[in-house]
Amino acid sequence: MKRIGIVTFFQSYNYGVWFQAYATQAFLRGRGYDAQIVNYSNLHDDEKLKMAFKGKNSYMGYLISFAKNILFGGMHYYRKGFKKHLNTFYSLSSEHCTQIENLSDLHYDVLVAGSDQIWNPETTGGTLDPVFLLQFGIADKRISYASSIGSTEIREQDKALMKKALEEFSYISVRETFAKQQLEKIMNRNINVVCDPTFLLTGEEWRLFAKQYSDYLVNDQKYILTYFVSLEKYSEHCINLVKTYSESLGLPVWAVQFTRYYSKNCDKKILGASIADMIRLIEHAELIITDSFHGVALSVNLGKNFVAVENRGNPYRTRNLLSRLNLLDRIDMDIENYSKVDYSNVTVLLNDFRKESVDWFCEAIEN
Repeated sequence: MKRIGIVTFFQSYNYGVWFQAYATQAFLRGRGYDAQIVNYSNLHDDEKLKMAFKGKNSYMGYLISFAKNILFGGMHYYRKGFKKHLNTFYSLSSEHCTQIENLSDLHYDVLVAGSDQIWNPETTGGTLDPVFLLQFGIADKRISYASSIGSTEIREQDKALMKKALEEFSYISVRETFAKQQLEKIMNRNINVVCDPTFLLTGEEWRLFAKQYSDYLVNDQKYILTYFVSLEKYSEHCINLVKTYSESLGLPVWAVQFTRYYSKNCDKKILGASIADMIRLIEHAELIITDSFHGVALSVNLGKNFVAVENRGNPYRTRNLLSRLNLLDRIDMDIENYSKVDYSNVTVLLNDFRKESVDWFCEAIEN
């Protein structure tokens, strides 16, 4: 049995991070591999998580953050939704670390980088993290699966480092066509585009996961589910969009959030939901309105009706996915043009994409 180490973001204050990390590991374990997530956090990401609750490194910052946590419950709902499930949803390597030096003795048959924006320096403190380029440990093979550089071009100062590191990879795949184009400019090799890891699991597998791990009570209620990860939620366009859909469809709005902070477009706040709860909430919603890539991806995978609010700060990944599935019209779709998603053709396209990606991943590991 091959031992596989997965190197990715896995415990950030973000559903997408948890979805993709869980899916990668679950897929590999389902194929009979001994797969574990390398228990490493980029120092910037680790500090960012702490700062979300501790405030800036000043007396006043701590006081303000403490008051916010008391009033709005940020840390409480993070623990409820994420932290307490760490060892339930993941199989981790040894003790948690934030330094590459602590990883030098790790030994795997295969090291897998990805998914998510692990090659975007904006997510790792302004510099590329050599851990996410697999510059550590002992491995017979190094692979990238669905890694992302975000929505910005590779910086000049990063090209040499990326080229040198990626030359040691046996197989490279990325999540977006944009990343493929960028990497092929600096490397004399073909880069594959594969599906996000959440698609490695079928909709039915996600439903079984929710059934096993979620006891969230939906009680056959009909609702619109909203989940926003960017500042678009504060825009007049987004506020009016949600309001119009709610009024036209005669449905209440259930908003997924992690604080009790007031929301204009909300009849019910979903606080501290786990990723299993999120699957259940998406599964039973009449409509999902989201600017989250993974919110869109899971809506598609579960065969749900959705409207994708364009995340203008990072549009490529959602556009890339919806273009491939002939669903670009779901972006910022207004109520006058709204119709339910016809999944007859979408399912065929998605299954083809999934099969291509699964075949590529398995060949990369076994070849």
